[in-house]
Amino acid sequence: MGHVHITEMGLPVLGREEDAADTFATVTMLKYRSAVTHRMLVEAAKGWFLSAWRDEKEGFTLAFYDEHGLDRQRAYWIVCLMVGSDREKFSDLAEEVRLPETRRQTCAGDYSNASWSWNKVLEPHRRAPDRPKTTINVIYGRDNDNLQIYARSFRSIRLLETVAEHASDEWTWRAPFTLQMQNCGEPGSRWDLPTRT
Repeated sequence: MGHVHITEMGLPVLGREEDAADTFATVTMLKYRSAVTHRMLVEAAKGWFLSAWRDEKEGFTLAFYDEHGLDRQRAYWIVCLMVGSDREKFSDLAEEVRLPETRRQTCAGDYSNASWSWNKVLEPHRRAPDRPKTTINVIYGRDNDNLQIYARSFRSIRLLETVAEHASDEWTWRAPFTLQMQNCGEPGSRWDLPTRT
């Protein structure tokens, strides 16, 4: 959704768009202050740590030229924003991943800056109660492969519908678009501008 906001709202990006989208996702999840969203962020960070460990073990060359930060950097950024949002609540996580104390001291400033910046650029795009909601379509791909249990789970909890309803309620979009979940052979998500999906 960070990429969708940037593209559809014409938001400025200072730095890498991938970093901005990661920051949007983390700050947005922290805003909800729920056990579920916090757990999702912890698991996302752990996933990046595990990906980095796997790549090192397999001898993969680091892609310093990639549009994304290195996996371990992405993990620490999530943790730092979490610690910055509530140092006491996430102190065990900081200890577990060995985030240095000197870095923990700067995380509050990073979180404050990230949260303020996203709020500032999104404020003009908040939907007023008298404005119509934008249609956001939802499509789930076929679930006939080895990931079908996940596909069924996401359908049953109406994950995409929930995101679409929230995005339509809260924001004014320039045109309808689609959220689609399917197995594409690689992890992650992307915004496809030509198809607005």
